[in-house]
Amino acid sequence: MGLFFLCCVVVLWVLSSFLLNNLFEEKVYSKPFIITWFNTASFSLYLVPCYFRYWKPSPMEGNHDNLVPETSIGINNYGIEPLPEIIEESDDKLHPLTISETLKLSFCFCILWLMSNLLNNASLVYTSVSSQTILSSTSSFFTMLVGYLVNQETFNKTKIISLVGLLVGVICVTLNDKPQTADVTPFQTILIGDVLALLGALCYGIYSILLKLKVKDDSRMDMKLFFGFVGVFNTVLLWPSLLFVHYTGIERFQLPPSRNVWYVLLFNCAISFLADFLWARAMLLTSPLTVTVGLCLTIPLALMCDIIFKFKFNSPIYFFGAFLVCFSFYWINKHEKLDSENS
Repeated sequence: MGLFFLCCVVVLWVLSSFLLNNLFEEKVYSKPFIITWFNTASFSLYLVPCYFRYWKPSPMEGNHDNLVPETSIGINNYGIEPLPEIIEESDDKLHPLTISETLKLSFCFCILWLMSNLLNNASLVYTSVSSQTILSSTSSFFTMLVGYLVNQETFNKTKIISLVGLLVGVICVTLNDKPQTADVTPFQTILIGDVLALLGALCYGIYSILLKLKVKDDSRMDMKLFFGFVGVFNTVLLWPSLLFVHYTGIERFQLPPSRNVWYVLLFNCAISFLADFLWARAMLLTSPLTVTVGLCLTIPLALMCDIIFKFKFNSPIYFFGAFLVCFSFYWINKHEKLDSENS
C-alpha cells in the first residue's frame, strides 16, 4: 500500500511541477511564494470531514447545537467512550495521538513544511522540471544523515551502495542542466535555482525524519487531521509573510491575471492537496529513506514528459543517470522489505 501511494505521489508531483513550470517559463504568473502559501492554506479543508468525525452532538443535550470534542484519534472498542487523554505505553504498543497532540505536532511542522515546498517551487523559476527533480532527489542524503543523528536510520553496505549509485546518477543528469529562461545565465541558474532546490531537499529530509521520529507508526495519527491543522496554522499565522515578501520586493503580491491562470492554480492546488497526504501515508507505511529514494522516480518520468510534450531530448548521460536512480530505488526498497520480514 505504501508503494502504491508512492507511485501516485510521483505522478501527481511531476504533473504539478510541469503546470507551475509552464506558468514560470512563460512569465504568466511567476509567484512561487503566493502559490505555495495558497496550496498549503487549502489543507484546512481536511478539517471539514474531521469535524463530523471527531466532534459529535452530546447525547445529554439531545440536540445538535453542542458539539463535544473527542480527546483522541478514535474511540474504544465499544464505540461509546472517548479514549483517555494519556495512555501509558505497554507491550511496546504506542497509544494513538490525541487531537491536542496532533495539533501541537502540526504547529511544530507548519513552517518546515511550507519552506520545503516553497524552495522547490521557487527553483522551478530558474530550472527545468527535470533539473529540479534531480536536485530534489539529494534529499536521500539529508534523510540518511539526519536519520543517523537521531537514531532513525542506520548505515550498512546496501544503503551506502544504493546512495552512491544515486549520487552518481544525480551527477550524470545534472551535467545537462540548462537555464530555464533566455535572460538568465547558466551561472545564475546554478547559483539560484540549484541552491533553492538543494535547500528544499534539506528541509524535506529533516521533515521526513522528524515526523517519523515523533509519530513512529502510521496507525497512531490521522493524517487528514494533521494536514488540516497545518493548513489552519499556515492561513492564520503565516499570512504576514505575504506582506513581508511584498514590501521587501522579493515577490510582489498580485492576483492571477486571467481565468485560465485561476484554473491552473486551483487544479495544481487539488493535486498538492491529494499528493501531500499520500506522501505522508507512504512515508509512515514504509520508511523515510525508502520514500525519499522512491521519489527519485520523478526523474525518468519528467524525462518522458519532456520528450512527449516539449520534444526535448537529452544525452545518453541523462538516460544512464536515470537508470542508476531507478536501480537505487529498487535495491534499497528490496533491502527494506527483507528487513521488515526478518524483524
